Amino acid sequence: MKQTILVSIACAALLGFAGSGLASESGIVKTLQGQVLIERGASKLEAKVGDPVQERDRVIVGSKSSVGIGMKDETLLGIGPNSIMVIDRYAYDPVTREGRVETSILKGTLRYVTGLIGKTNPKAVKVTTANATIGVRGTEFIVEVPDKN
Repeated sequence: MKQTILVSIACAALLGFAGSGLASESGIVKTLQGQVLIERGASKLEAKVGDPVQERDRVIVGSKSSVGIGMKDETLLGIGPNSIMVIDRYAYDPVTREGRVETSILKGTLRYVTGLIGKTNPKAVKVTTANATIGVRGTEFIVEVPDKN
C-alpha cells in the first residue's frame, strides 16, 4: 500500500513537470548569429539553434548578432543586433487555430511575419514599444526602437 502511494505521487509529480514544460514552449530558435541570451526568470541561457522559447522569456541580442524565432503558429520573429524583446504572452491551440501573441520590443529591431493567429484574428496580435502599441493589419512589418542612451 505504502509503495503504491509513493509510486502514484512520483508519477503525478513527473506528469506535472512534463506537462508544465510542454505547455510553456511557445516556439524555437531557428537561426542564430553571434551572441544571444534568453533570460528566463533568474536564469540567463546562451541560446542555440533548436532551443525552446517560452512565454515571459526576454531575448537579448548582442552587437553584430541576430536571431530568428519560429513560433508554434508559424509566426516568425527576426531580432536584430543590440535588441531586447520580451514574449509577454503566447497561447496557441493548433486544433482551433486560436490564440494570442503579445511581444514587447524594448530596444533594437524586430521583423515580424504573421503566423496563423494573426491571419485568423489580427486583433489577437500586439507588439508594444515604449511609445506605441502596434496592432497587426497586414502580414509583415519591421519596427525599430532606438536606445535611449
